[in-house]
Amino acid sequence: MRRILYCIVIALAVVACKEQEQSAPERKYVDVSGLDPSVKPGDNFFMYVNGIWYDTARIADDQSGVGSYSFLNIPQKKLLQSILEEVSAGENPSGSIEQKVGDFFASGMDTTAINRRGFGPIKPILEKIEKINDLKTLMAFVADESKLGDNSIVSAGISPDDKNSTVNIAHFGQAGLGLPDRDYYFKTDSSTIGIQSAYRGYLATLFELTGDSTEKAAAKADLVYGIEKQLAESHKTRIQRRDVQNNYHKMAVADLQKAQPNIGWTALLDNLGLDTDSVDVRQPAYFEKLNTLLGSLPLEGWKTYLKASSIAAYDQILSQPFEKASFEYNKALSGQSTEKPRAQVMAEAVDRQMGFALGQLYVKRYFGEDAKKRISELVDNLQKAFEARIEKLDWMSDSTKVKAKEKLWAITKKVGYPDVWREYDVTIDRGKYFENVIALREDNYKYQAGKLNKSPYKHEWGPSPSTVTAYYRPSFNEIVFPAGILQYPYFDVNADDAINYGGIGMVIGHELTHAFDDQGAQYDKDGNIKNWWTEEDFEKFKDKTQQVIDRYSTFTVLDSVHVKGAMTVGENTADNGGIAIAYDAFKLTEQGQDTTKIDGFTPDQRFFLSIARIWRVKTRDEFLRTYVNTNPHSPAMWRVNGPLMNFTPFYEAFNVQPGDKNYKPIEERIRIW
Repeated sequence: MRRILYCIVIALAVVACKEQEQSAPERKYVDVSGLDPSVKPGDNFFMYVNGIWYDTARIADDQSGVGSYSFLNIPQKKLLQSILEEVSAGENPSGSIEQKVGDFFASGMDTTAINRRGFGPIKPILEKIEKINDLKTLMAFVADESKLGDNSIVSAGISPDDKNSTVNIAHFGQAGLGLPDRDYYFKTDSSTIGIQSAYRGYLATLFELTGDSTEKAAAKADLVYGIEKQLAESHKTRIQRRDVQNNYHKMAVADLQKAQPNIGWTALLDNLGLDTDSVDVRQPAYFEKLNTLLGSLPLEGWKTYLKASSIAAYDQILSQPFEKASFEYNKALSGQSTEKPRAQVMAEAVDRQMGFALGQLYVKRYFGEDAKKRISELVDNLQKAFEARIEKLDWMSDSTKVKAKEKLWAITKKVGYPDVWREYDVTIDRGKYFENVIALREDNYKYQAGKLNKSPYKHEWGPSPSTVTAYYRPSFNEIVFPAGILQYPYFDVNADDAINYGGIGMVIGHELTHAFDDQGAQYDKDGNIKNWWTEEDFEKFKDKTQQVIDRYSTFTVLDSVHVKGAMTVGENTADNGGIAIAYDAFKLTEQGQDTTKIDGFTPDQRFFLSIARIWRVKTRDEFLRTYVNTNPHSPAMWRVNGPLMNFTPFYEAFNVQPGDKNYKPIEERIRIW
């Protein structure tokens, strides 16, 4: 993702009964149905709040997990599905939002027509690969396919210059792999070997489905895997990619052309339609290796590689055997045993490719403006609380505090939905799913490429309004809370302050803290990589983030599998800061200063119960193993237990004592913000 730090959080929506529930005076706002009183809060607060639920929750065969967090995308997608089923069944004016999203949904639901075509839609692409006769035509093909979403060996994006955020430039990053991460090509544990085998089998199946014999397909799969492994050797690790300074290399195109003639940068940019004399090469070692391999590996080998990449780029929109091949591979990563229902797949596809069209329909139907107003108030309150915390820091000098507060109050706040809706300049044909997808991919590329050399679109959003997420974007210095997250269990306009500050308040605090995590802290208030710290203060800050890395690296997830502290440090810093800031903001409210119990719990206890409730998640082991290796967030349990073991008010609220498993002496409780 282009410098967008995501807090991937998903909110449950039970719309059919929501109005009735909100009006019922007997509604309880502390969800104790999953609470396990046999667990001491100081031993494992996540399981104390969620243990009974965790032991009884069943993961559906077509899912890799259940609960809050990303798995609450499922009921959210059902809301979108209901919209799509309704508009696709009606008569809509040509070119209207309803016609476009409705007909796109309908075209993808017509699996009979899709299956009838087999792999016919990509035959012209495979024939084009066969005609490649030199590196020039090979790289021209790579550029053409990149415009359609197939980032085989070249991955380009347009976003603000990290050192001049007033203008968008082209960024190029490492690419070329089919496994989730470069480490998967080199690890030798049994789980990874199983994933490697599943991936090679997937590649072989793609070749078989397009006409090769079993033996020839297996040989081609081995060849492709071998090329990918060589490319992987040059890839930076996910931890190395957290270093914002060492992943910014603005270089003259003329110099790149001279140093890497096999890539042919001048022609590549021309074919991509990007008119520029300089680009940011985020990982130079990758392109050096790519240039070498383009010159040393046989052209026929590269053509085989490109066939695999192309088929894989389209397998989800081809006939059922291709979809099944993709599912069988991904099953090794997720543990999911059956495929999702087609309607759910298509709701996700429409949201992914036409999210700001579908989002308009979603907002009209499901989003209340009272939620937008209330969230805006909470954000303001948390900023005030954060400012007070900065002022009281004992490790930061006054001069750096001034800069930190300037950045804090310069943060742009976006809530609910964008002020300017993105449009999709496409014609959607109800009978041509493959062509519809291609048209939307082309339109998206044109939209992105059109930003080059222009000022950033300050009105632009990342995910669609219906997406249940929140994020901080350092180059924009903004926090964004789409309509999708502004619902239970993260937020409820009728819930008491303890629940809302512990839920959405923690999320708001988390995103605010991202402006000051290990990456965000290196950007100034205008979104530029620029040092605004004194040297001594920044060294103290790095020492504190190292404490976070060291602490989280001790947390066990699956047997001997540990949280990757260095990879998750940004999110862990944000979790710790988010809870502290939300708590301070809560204590400024009337209820936060009271001790009256509701549902048998004090205000402080309800605040912490709400935090543990929003991360209620249960996953398959396969998914969790992949998650730990690739996701910058800690697993749900440690998003609760990790920060709370550092937070003294939690100890006081639940009488956590020495001897409790997660007890830390006060001098060992980490505090940054």
